[in-house]
Amino acid sequence: MTKLEENIIIIGGLHHNTLGVIRSLGEDGIKPNNMIIVLIGKHINKKNIISKSKYTTEENIAYLDSDSEIVSWMLEHKQEMKSSCVICCSDGSAEVVIKNHKLLKDYYLIPGLNMNVEQLMDKSVQNEIASKVGMNIPKNIIVSVDQPFEWDLFPCITKPIKSVEGGGKADIHIINTNDELKEVLPTISAKHIEIQQYVDKEIEYQLIGCSLNAGETIIIPGFTTILRQPPNTNTGYLKYSPISELNYDKKVVEDFIKEIGYSGLFSVEFIRDKEGIDYFLEINMRNDGNAYCVKCAGVNLPIIWCSFLLGKDITNLKKDISKSVYFIPDFIDVKMGIESVGFIKWVYQFFAAKSHSLYSIRDMKPFLFVFKEYLSILIGRLINKGKR
Repeated sequence: MTKLEENIIIIGGLHHNTLGVIRSLGEDGIKPNNMIIVLIGKHINKKNIISKSKYTTEENIAYLDSDSEIVSWMLEHKQEMKSSCVICCSDGSAEVVIKNHKLLKDYYLIPGLNMNVEQLMDKSVQNEIASKVGMNIPKNIIVSVDQPFEWDLFPCITKPIKSVEGGGKADIHIINTNDELKEVLPTISAKHIEIQQYVDKEIEYQLIGCSLNAGETIIIPGFTTILRQPPNTNTGYLKYSPISELNYDKKVVEDFIKEIGYSGLFSVEFIRDKEGIDYFLEINMRNDGNAYCVKCAGVNLPIIWCSFLLGKDITNLKKDISKSVYFIPDFIDVKMGIESVGFIKWVYQFFAAKSHSLYSIRDMKPFLFVFKEYLSILIGRLINKGKR
């Protein structure tokens, strides 16, 4: 195994995405003192799931109010953290770091792109490139929510054209009629949205990987399929399987990444309809929220990314996975899971899953911290109910 002693900067929100990267590094021997965590979000309590992890130290966690502060923070610390590897765990942090590549590249080892990142964060631009390399795209239009337009294909789905703008996932709606669309539009925070054909899906899946040298080497060890999906997110109960089990030519994904010249961790999302046709949804140019399952299956993408940046030999790290693992998003899945399969089977699924968003027998404090919060809320509700 490649041993790293250099600093690694992990930038993201107070989210299991960030925690998953920390655990991926910590479980493979990266010391807490070599991980600098930059948490983005206003008024984050310093007692949180990240600070509770045994793989972090409180003095190595920086707190910023917004993504706009990332560059100034990195420039302020450029000397003591020179040549540190950078891993982004959110769309906002990835956009800021890649956008300022020229400004930061002499001091940090960072993700890169051969085109304008702000353009590529626009889903319409992604669709155009995906279509160019041979992917299928659901029928769609880009509209201003306050301007007239014509659309008559239902059901459909609304999405912000950039994930970092508007209400984010709150702006995602499945619409069945024109009247319903008119009712939803005033509630959307984003100024511009994509209205897209709603695909009656057989499966939804992701290819999670790492691109090195602008797509010269692309590592995609496996794929996820969502088994139980909460609204407006793909972080549900899922199965991560060897890439050899997917009946899809991943070359078009590799062509897409080479076309944009991207270097870094990524995921690409697809839907397969009832007829077996695959549709491109989007690319995420950052560590994916579900990516910890790749580490649990035997391939450590954050280690591969950092090792490559530092000039280490990654020959033995590049491999496909051989067995499937299951990922469960813990508390998010409780209600849906029990309603879907019953309490006993859900408990079995919980403990049978090799990968979790929060639960880890090797790093229990983040899970226990959230468990206590949920328990406190539940007790408070019961007390208030008893007083009525």
